[in-house]
Amino acid sequence: MSLALPTTVNQSAVKPISNACYDNNQVNSQGIFLGDQPLKFALPLFLLEISIIFLATSAAHFILRRVGQCRFTSQMLIGIFLGPSVLGHSVKFRRAIFPERGNYILETVSLVSLILFLFSTGIKTDLSLVRKPGRRAVAIGVAGSVLPLALSLAIFYSLRSTFPDDLRRSNLIFDLSVRLSLSSFPVIADALGELRLLNSELGRIAMSAALITDICSWFMWTAFIAVGLVAKANSPTTAAEIVVSFLAFTLFVVAVCKPAAAWIVKKQTPAGELLGEGYFVGFVMLALLSALVTELIGFKYMLGPFMLGLVLPGGMPLGVTMTERMDSFFTAIFLPIYIVLAGYRADFAELNDVKGWSMVELVVALCFVGKLVGSAAVALYYEMPVQDAFCVGLMLNFKGVVEIAFISNWGNAQRVTVDHYTILIISMLVITAVSTPLVKLVYNPTARFLVHKRRTIEHAKPHSELRLLACLHNEDHVAPVLDLLEASAPSRDLPVSLAVLHLTELSGRSASYLRPHKQPRRRPGSSNSHNHSHQQHHQAPSASDRIVNAFRYFEQQQAAPGAVAVHPFVCAAPFATMHHDVCALALNRKARLVLLPFHKHSDGARETARNAFQAVNRAVLRFAPCSVAVLVDRALPAGGAATCARTNSLLQRAAVYFLGGPDDREALALAARMAAGGAVSLTVVRFRLRLRCAAGEDADADADAEDEAAVEGFRERHAGSERVVYTERMVEDGEGTAGVMRGMSEKFDLVVVGRGGREDESGLTSGLSEWSECPELGVVGDMLASTDFGGKLSILVVQQQERLRSEHHHHTNGPQEEEVKNVLIHGPR
Repeated sequence: MSLALPTTVNQSAVKPISNACYDNNQVNSQGIFLGDQPLKFALPLFLLEISIIFLATSAAHFILRRVGQCRFTSQMLIGIFLGPSVLGHSVKFRRAIFPERGNYILETVSLVSLILFLFSTGIKTDLSLVRKPGRRAVAIGVAGSVLPLALSLAIFYSLRSTFPDDLRRSNLIFDLSVRLSLSSFPVIADALGELRLLNSELGRIAMSAALITDICSWFMWTAFIAVGLVAKANSPTTAAEIVVSFLAFTLFVVAVCKPAAAWIVKKQTPAGELLGEGYFVGFVMLALLSALVTELIGFKYMLGPFMLGLVLPGGMPLGVTMTERMDSFFTAIFLPIYIVLAGYRADFAELNDVKGWSMVELVVALCFVGKLVGSAAVALYYEMPVQDAFCVGLMLNFKGVVEIAFISNWGNAQRVTVDHYTILIISMLVITAVSTPLVKLVYNPTARFLVHKRRTIEHAKPHSELRLLACLHNEDHVAPVLDLLEASAPSRDLPVSLAVLHLTELSGRSASYLRPHKQPRRRPGSSNSHNHSHQQHHQAPSASDRIVNAFRYFEQQQAAPGAVAVHPFVCAAPFATMHHDVCALALNRKARLVLLPFHKHSDGARETARNAFQAVNRAVLRFAPCSVAVLVDRALPAGGAATCARTNSLLQRAAVYFLGGPDDREALALAARMAAGGAVSLTVVRFRLRLRCAAGEDADADADAEDEAAVEGFRERHAGSERVVYTERMVEDGEGTAGVMRGMSEKFDLVVVGRGGREDESGLTSGLSEWSECPELGVVGDMLASTDFGGKLSILVVQQQERLRSEHHHHTNGPQEEEVKNVLIHGPR
């Protein structure tokens, strides 16, 4: 892209950021004390400019994010504020802080960051979404692109005679209509990530629809450039050279770069590690060279790095390496410079040609409305709620760096005048500034997790199938879950439907996913040792494979066929919104209990904590459509637990500490089901306040009727059983409760308690919450899990389903579950 002005300049055209010549030797100053003016030199000026931009955009975003604005809006506003419309209106400010000679360096660096951003975006783009996008996503994407394009072009050609000469004679309106009718996948992915809607139901729909149209738009844009270059060629030979050059570049990317990257990832990078520094630098240089090649042959610098990124393998290790080593630096510091400079070029004082910029604004408005109406109409056709359909249309209208890049290219090529450029910049800013807070205000992704029916163990039919969702972050979480399942002794009379969900942080990918786990395919003839080892060398089992294999083995080892049915799933999502996938899968699987691992893990020597896991647990406890249990594993490590199921359970003696309330009733129901299997001996300890009995009060009369019914029902069902013991303990206060638990807990391998005590503290737990470290465990659970309490017992903290949709809120549950099934779970079942 040329930055120099042509010989003949249209005075109303957009001027490049920099058009100045200066002494190349003036780079470093000797300092103000030796008489130099540092800002006259390139390096001090450059450092000052990036510092101002970084601090100003960070401060603006710190304020504006509270009203739902994304970084793009903050950066664009700062660009306009620094430009000639506000501060830049002062000639002194412009000459001192943002002279043209300094902007030259700024724009060069920002273009490099844009190239690397496009390259990284291409790597992180999951093309599998294109192969199996779903009918609804395709229909929404197509309708949201065709309608605005048809509407804007129809209005333009029908009213063409009323448009100004410069718009009527050029292709600007056509190019603008095409660009704004299509959605930008990188822009939407970045905006949804900031809004924490990346793995929400509507977020996934918008991502799939945007990816489909974006891939098509890049192909169309490439074809248009090729046609334009061939048409401008002086001879057939030149035209042939253009086509052959592009085909050769494409062949090199597909036939050379892709296999080389696969070889580096599989053969030269150890499993679970990032790329070596040499390979990382090599890929970055390859991206820059691809931009150079496409720029040399006339296809613009943006095409090469994006094409290269698309064919390279994303995820681990290449995508993760780019995210950790490059995105945090270039995206946070240098890419905002590009957006700020784009806003800096806008000049409100030049909006003199009212008819000209109003016609441009008409086309922008038609594209926005057309995309909104087209997307929403198709969403309504697929029976989505009106509110959700409206939000999908807004999401697909998000604008960002990709649109700004095209507008800037038009400005650099002097295809637009200053007023056209300014109104386009303002339009992109207003559309995004209005759309993002509206989406955040209107769309609540957790509302669909409200259900009418009770999905608890207490309210389940006797001997019904227990539908359980076990969430695991890593292989260390496998052994405790297997121990718990083994202790429950599943059988034909007490079957278990187990959904296993391996949760991983989204890294190296732009789009999150929740899908069934696919077993790795074995090559024909891999049964012999040589081929088997050869296969393992080339494709070692992933962490998900090893986790699933452990549960598959447990399923096969059951004495009664059909006692346990395992349904494995994998999920990659940001930790901040990972609970969306957990709750969505629980809703889809009609689970009665979600089993979560405790965020602290002990290997016998030291204890490690993951705060991100704790945040996920708290969010699931808050929004889950069923009961939830947090498993605190304090048992001694059982070697090999992650690869095979034990034949003898480590949890043979269990206890329930019953203080009363819905959570304790749920804990009692769960423990009773475990005792019914006959694999554990169960002790139920009910705590009562001594003061009530001393005052002559009838404890049974004062106790909650539901608690009494649950306890009496439990005693009747297990009367005469030698493996079930019921006892009561009289205590005076929370200290007495803690003392009894401390004295009894060493007798058990597992203690099941209700979370309870989230709002009001009862006399049984008075004073225990003062030193609480983990509120998600409740008062009793937190005390039992503390290292000061001692012991090697495991603790299962149970919370009964909290959120139940009121009957007066009419909303059917079936379509929501179908939405989850169609949108969130990709791949064969």
